[in-house]
Amino acid sequence: MSEVPGRATVHLLLALTLVTAACQPSSAKSEPSAGPQALDRRVGAADAKLFTGDYDGAESAYRSLVKGNVPKAASHLSTLLTYEGRFGEALQLAQGAVSSSADSESLARLSRVLDWSEDPGSAIGAGARAVAAKPVHPLAHVFYSEALADAGLFDAAVRELRTAENLGGDSYVQAEIDREWANYYRARGDGQSELNYTELAVKAQPTFPERQLDLIRYDYVPNHGRQSSARPETDKLMAAHPKNYELLVAAADTALVGGDTERAPALYSAAAAVRPEGTEAALGQAEVNVAINRDFNAAHDLLVGALKRSPTSSSVYEYLRYLDLLVLKKDPASDLGPITPQRPGDLATDRKTALDSLNNVRSSLGLPQVREDAAMAEAAQAHAYFYMFNASQQQLSGTGIHTEDPSLPGFVGAQPLDRDRHFGYGGSRGDEVITHVLTPSSSIADWVDSVFHRYPLADRETSVAGYGEARIGVLSIGVMDFGLVQPGSGDAVAYPSADQTNVPAAFIDNEVPDPLPQGAPKPAGYPVTLQLGGAQKLTVTTGRLLGPDGQEVPSYTLNPGNQVTATQWSLIPHSPLKPGARYTAEVVGTADGKDFSKRWSFTVIAP
Repeated sequence: MSEVPGRATVHLLLALTLVTAACQPSSAKSEPSAGPQALDRRVGAADAKLFTGDYDGAESAYRSLVKGNVPKAASHLSTLLTYEGRFGEALQLAQGAVSSSADSESLARLSRVLDWSEDPGSAIGAGARAVAAKPVHPLAHVFYSEALADAGLFDAAVRELRTAENLGGDSYVQAEIDREWANYYRARGDGQSELNYTELAVKAQPTFPERQLDLIRYDYVPNHGRQSSARPETDKLMAAHPKNYELLVAAADTALVGGDTERAPALYSAAAAVRPEGTEAALGQAEVNVAINRDFNAAHDLLVGALKRSPTSSSVYEYLRYLDLLVLKKDPASDLGPITPQRPGDLATDRKTALDSLNNVRSSLGLPQVREDAAMAEAAQAHAYFYMFNASQQQLSGTGIHTEDPSLPGFVGAQPLDRDRHFGYGGSRGDEVITHVLTPSSSIADWVDSVFHRYPLADRETSVAGYGEARIGVLSIGVMDFGLVQPGSGDAVAYPSADQTNVPAAFIDNEVPDPLPQGAPKPAGYPVTLQLGGAQKLTVTTGRLLGPDGQEVPSYTLNPGNQVTATQWSLIPHSPLKPGARYTAEVVGTADGKDFSKRWSFTVIAP
């Protein structure tokens, strides 16, 4: 099973090895957010700090106002944290703000956090509530449009953007409208229009650093042919904000993902000089030392110092642990024990979230629950760091991301099952999926919304699983290993399931290998899959999808034995499905030589 780069990762291309993923508020004077509702001037003053690049000052001001229960302070702080990729706290703040006041703007900002956290279904729900709340805030239409476009509901996304344009607003709203047009055209594969609107967003809000960052991110994408523009744009931005730690780290992350092995180290070093205790800069420096310079001891010493300064940092702890264990071949306890006797709980929390999300999907399909296997979890985590240690190596591109080359640092086992057994798994059947999104729940969603990666999650023979993760800025990887019982027989498992609602309309097609034919228009419609037990053989004579009018939907099909196993079948509509429409799937053939047929219906999400 190969990798799914993920929704957020379509915003950037990882020049190091793969397609990977990758927005903000204006003038020096206080500029309150647009909309019919009065905004407390103190929140507007905090906004002004953010819009001029004073992220620390803005965060401090917002937090003070949150403590004083000032309306809108929590939702505005959630937006700042979202720009910085601090999604966990951002979501808590945005949800709390909506609980206190489910007004249009608070719901809109919740929609933004959910969408950037790779939960487009929930983002659409929050966006729909935002545009329905009165009086409506212009950002409601803007952020709702973003979620709709990311879900492939392009006509609805355009409608919301047109409405936002008619409502008008301040420079932040105008820049966000332009940014979402860029987002829309990116999703449609129109790079020139994406660039045009990204530049318009910069013009609308020239002093807000996130606008320039979006342009730099565009420039670093290899097939845009603008890498030569990225460096001077970065230099210009950093000259204006030489002491902004968050901005330095964001620029360094962008350079690293863009494959700029000269600029990234300099930016991480500059960030570390501004904030010596900053774990993000330390991790970035360690990644440069390991993946690019191959100076493992320098990375080790740097991370030991960072952990001493921040002993509760799970990200520093995990990187140092696996650097010791896999590369330096030393007992991690000698480094970690004196500083952090007990392993930070972030990874355990994320593993539980991933397993719970997986079992929620399986419960909806009537499948038995999967339990965590400690050996598989350790193998998945080790492989996540093998990827981090070797992110610049060509061997890890495409489907090669699942294999480990013994000549590379961090090697455990060539294949997933080898690694699982190395850490103590005793089974004989296994599988693995990988993605590059930013949260464990979005990892599960990304795999479910694919074709090849969906099968092990929805396999009735999957009995155990283990989740691992690693992240440095937008360079992120989530790994899940599966253990399966012996092949058997069972009722067909279909997804979307019978009578399922809120089914996505589109398949963004960010899967490797690509299940679509070469040159197929994108995005396509949401995939339909079916699978039997591992000991069975499925033959399909007729497999089709019927639209709400009863007519067959033009589709690509993957019949048993054709890119999928002899027990699996898949159908991918040529075009996105109609919002709110009910579709019927029909599969006719034989199972183990006996007549087989299954017919079921599901309903697409309605904006």
